[in-house]
Amino acid sequence: MKKILFFLFISFFYISSINAAITTRPVLNLETAKLMAQACLDLAVEEKWKINVAIYESPGSLKYYAAMDGSYPTSELIAHIKGKTSAGLPFTTRALSEMAFNSDNISEGIATIPDIALIPGGVPILLNDGTHIGGIGVSGSSGKNDETCALTAVNKGLKIIYE
Repeated sequence: MKKILFFLFISFFYISSINAAITTRPVLNLETAKLMAQACLDLAVEEKWKINVAIYESPGSLKYYAAMDGSYPTSELIAHIKGKTSAGLPFTTRALSEMAFNSDNISEGIATIPDIALIPGGVPILLNDGTHIGGIGVSGSSGKNDETCALTAVNKGLKIIYE
């Protein structure tokens, strides 16, 4: 009996020490994702763009999606691919395109990865300490406008997180 109690006692402390070692990381909550999307949609209305917005948690679960009335149906798919790309890699889709095709250290391998967006409009959500918590993809306007909208949303999200 003493051996069983001793074993249970040791096991309890061992399991407790394992649980204590579990690290946690910040997550993108739904309310923040909604407010991020709204910031992007507000800019799009102001500029008369018709866009789709897809916000993903890292490494790639859809958190929030919005489509403006009159946006192109194919833009939905493109927004999702841009968002998922930036949720999985800590780079903008513009930067990935430049890495794949335009830099001194051309990395053609990036272009061969399935379902990676290599057009502007995908932006990672990176905290000040470099923690990658998600990505946003915007599609429906020009690449420059899509990226501007995505950056507006990310800035809104970071402002909310750090307030």
